[in-house]
Amino acid sequence: MIMSTFTERYDFTGKTVFPLVTYAVSGLGQAPQVYTASCRGATIDEGLAIRGEEAADSIDTVQSWLQRIGLLAR
Repeated sequence: MIMSTFTERYDFTGKTVFPLVTYAVSGLGQAPQVYTASCRGATIDEGLAIRGEEAADSIDTVQSWLQRIGLLAR
């Protein structure tokens, strides 16, 4: 996985990671576990999975998620 190769190079101590993935079949799948293993020291929090073919029309879903996790003001 390309993201594992990227994240394994950094120290995430004290950081929070919110997995965001697009998918065809598996939803979040193993993403939380993969990020837990590759993001040393991070807290893995609520992720979001968007079906690939729905990504272009998912702004409301993404905004709602960002508000829920506290990264976007209401």
